[in-house]
Amino acid sequence: MYLGSRDGLKAEYFWQKVNNKDNLLMIFKSESGSIFGAYSPCKWDSSKNTYIADNTLTSFIFSQTHDQIYNLKEDKKDRAIYCKSDFGPSYGNYNDIYIKGDFTDGYSRLGDDYEFDRDKNKNYSTHLYGQEKPEIQECEIYQIQFN
Repeated sequence: MYLGSRDGLKAEYFWQKVNNKDNLLMIFKSESGSIFGAYSPCKWDSSKNTYIADNTLTSFIFSQTHDQIYNLKEDKKDRAIYCKSDFGPSYGNYNDIYIKGDFTDGYSRLGDDYEFDRDKNKNYSTHLYGQEKPEIQECEIYQIQFN
């Protein structure tokens, strides 16, 4: 439903495609070549400017580069995603994945709301992106349909 290189890597174009949609799988490629993404059943709503809860606890972040999945922490289910019209995709307390509206700036503090062992992996701020800032080169978003 969305391809950044075709539709534009900016918050306004992102929201044109995802607003009021749920069950979205997002896949990103950063400038360093890291491939990562996330899934959430939550409805993306740009008018909310708030956290969206996932009571199903099925939201997760993944790193294809590291072959790992990071599930939403049960005690953080009220912060699965963060919706704000001038933000790009944001997971957790807009910390675990935070991609600003220009798709280049932002940060990751993996382990805040999604499971990630920071004691074992001291590089939590660069783990997903392969660098400090996301610098997204490509983004693909799919809406998963369950029958």
